[in-house]
Amino acid sequence: MSSSTDAPTVRLDGVVKRFNQLTAVDHLNLQIARGEFFSMLGPSGCGKTTTLRMIAGFEQPDEGGVFLEGKSVANTPPYRRNVNTVFQSYALFEHLSVWDNVAFGPRRRKVPEPELRKRVGDMLELVRLKPKATAMPRQLSGGQQQRVALARALVNLPAVLLLDEPLGALDLQLRKQMQIELKEIQRTVGITFIYVTHDQEEALTMSDRIAVMSEGILQQCGTPEEIYERPANAFVAGFIGISNLLPGEVENHGVRLQTGQVVPAEIEPSIPAGTTVFLCVRPEKLRLGAHEQGLVSVEGTVVETVYLGTATQYMVELAPGLRLVAIENNVHTARTDNRLARGSKVTIGWLPEHGRVLKS
Repeated sequence: MSSSTDAPTVRLDGVVKRFNQLTAVDHLNLQIARGEFFSMLGPSGCGKTTTLRMIAGFEQPDEGGVFLEGKSVANTPPYRRNVNTVFQSYALFEHLSVWDNVAFGPRRRKVPEPELRKRVGDMLELVRLKPKATAMPRQLSGGQQQRVALARALVNLPAVLLLDEPLGALDLQLRKQMQIELKEIQRTVGITFIYVTHDQEEALTMSDRIAVMSEGILQQCGTPEEIYERPANAFVAGFIGISNLLPGEVENHGVRLQTGQVVPAEIEPSIPAGTTVFLCVRPEKLRLGAHEQGLVSVEGTVVETVYLGTATQYMVELAPGLRLVAIENNVHTARTDNRLARGSKVTIGWLPEHGRVLKS
C-alpha cells in the first residue's frame, strides 16, 4: 500500500466547470505529484486558468472533485486551503517595504517573531533580494517585484504554489532569465508548482510535466520530451513549437502524400490502411541535400529563406500548396552565398522514426 507521501498533492477527478452554455473545463482528470513543476499550457480560453482557480477555491466545479494532499476541498474556502497564488500583476502592497511584504502572511498567521524573521530572511536570500529588504516596491524593477511576490507566496510554506502567467508582463530577456531562476527556486524549496502559461517555450523550459489543453479538454499530459517528440494529435503537434503537418493517407506501411509519393513511416496498428492522416515532422529533424541510405527523402524548391542568427529557416515547396519548413544550423554557413537561395532545387531527408503519423 502506498504511503501518504506517495499520494498526489493535487488530484482532479472528472472536473467540469460551466459558465452558462459554455463548458470551460470538460471532465478533467489530473494527478500532480509532490514537488513537481507542473505546467498547464494552451491558448486563451482553453480552461487552464479556470482549472487553477478551482484548485485555489475561487471557482467551484459543477461536477467532479478537487483533492489537496489526499483530501477533498469541496467545502473548504480559499483562505483555508494550503495553497498560495502568484498573479501576473504581482499585487504587492505599495505602502510596505520588501521585508514587510514578505512578512505579511506569517504575521497574519501569528507566527512567532524569531521564526518569522528566519523565514523572511531565508526567503529574501533565496530570491536574492536581501540587500533590498528596506526598499519599497516602486523602487524595484519588474523582475525584482516578481521575486518579492514569489517570496511572499512561498514564505507561508504552502503545499502547492499556483502561478497564473506570472512572467507575462516582463520583457523577453528578463522573462527567459526568470524562467531559469523560477525552476531553481522550485527545486530548492521542493514545493509543488502549478504554472499556467500560453508560452510553449516557457513550459518546455521549466516543467517536469505539461498538460496541453484546448477548449476545456485535456489533449495530452506528459514530460516536455514526450509532448514535443511524440504529440498525441495534430493540435498538440501544431501548438508546441513548429511542426510540418503533411496531409496524406495510410498505404503500404507508409503515407501517400498529396504529391503521390508514398513515404515510409511508423504506423500504429490502430490506424488502418486508407485512413486520412497527417505526417508530422519537426523542422530541425530535416536534412537539406541529404541522400543517405535509410532516410526518407522528398524533392522540393526553396521559396523563402529567413536568417535567424544561429540558424536559417527554409520554406520548401513540394507541390503547389504543400510546403515544408526546415531549419539548418549555421555551423558551416558564415555568409549569404553559403546558404540556399530562393528557387534552388533541394532534396530533404529525415529518419523514418522522426515522422509521426497522426489521425486528422
